[in-house]
Amino acid sequence: MRYSVQGPWDAFSVARLVVGGAVLLYAARSDMLTRRVGDWCWWLFLGAGIFILEAQLIAEGENILYLLTPFYLAVFFFSLWYEGEVLGDDIKRRDSAAVAVMLNIGAFTVYILQLAQGADPSERAGLRHVQLLTIPVMMLIAYLLYRTQLLSGGADAKAFLSLAIFVPFYPGAIVGFPDPPNLFLIICPFVLAVFFSAAFFTILNPVGLFFYNLARGDRGRVMAFAYKLPIAQARTKRFVWLSESVDDGKRTYHYFRFRDHTNKWKREQLDLLEKEGEKEVWVQPQIPFMVQLSAGFLFMFFLGNIILYGIVKLLAGV
Repeated sequence: MRYSVQGPWDAFSVARLVVGGAVLLYAARSDMLTRRVGDWCWWLFLGAGIFILEAQLIAEGENILYLLTPFYLAVFFFSLWYEGEVLGDDIKRRDSAAVAVMLNIGAFTVYILQLAQGADPSERAGLRHVQLLTIPVMMLIAYLLYRTQLLSGGADAKAFLSLAIFVPFYPGAIVGFPDPPNLFLIICPFVLAVFFSAAFFTILNPVGLFFYNLARGDRGRVMAFAYKLPIAQARTKRFVWLSESVDDGKRTYHYFRFRDHTNKWKREQLDLLEKEGEKEVWVQPQIPFMVQLSAGFLFMFFLGNIILYGIVKLLAGV
């Protein structure tokens, strides 16, 4: 069977789309301009997500056991956010740890009882229950990705953590594409699909830069990775990497690996390039992942999980 837990135009989907889209677009803009995203964005996701989820569970006529889902999600969120504690940095560690233990015992008890009750994903309520049970798994994955530095940015990890709660179910695609089978919805929750879509959009960055440079008439070895900027602007523009340099009198082009390229190195290279008579220089924009994440979120709401599911179907057909 194929169906969403919720339709594309119900109040819960609309609320998640409006709030989530607004917060992520703000976060993307903040990340672009300052490379910082306020934690309030993820606290808002937590608060709004729990409120919307509880309202939805009540509207769906859920039993008391599943109405307690927001309780254990909040406990797990605080425990992962504060890494074992729940009361923050201003509370004594011993007191915070004691409260964390008691709350987590209660949270795990509810979670285990839900697991023990079982669920049939071929039924509407059963699919909803299974998707709810995957949320703590996604939250733990977010924490592990951050700790192993597979998600290098703290904001990216926090977005993953909070989005798992904020959008627990797949909304029906607004454009009307059919939903993937229930099994796919379970093994690839919404938050995972959003991050995959964001990663896919990141891969497309070179395509966009290539055609951008083609339209401007700028051609070169790095035209799929960089764009030309006047040297005077390159000196002051923030969040760009220098994609060409002069090394031992020879011109070198850079595609990746900019970690050793300090501001001092950048100034020295711009001086050398200017002495060689260059007026413009190739620079690569530092596009934060939050931009693609926002695009992935909106894409999933409007078109659904057609990218990942399409790739899976293609590989399965091969």
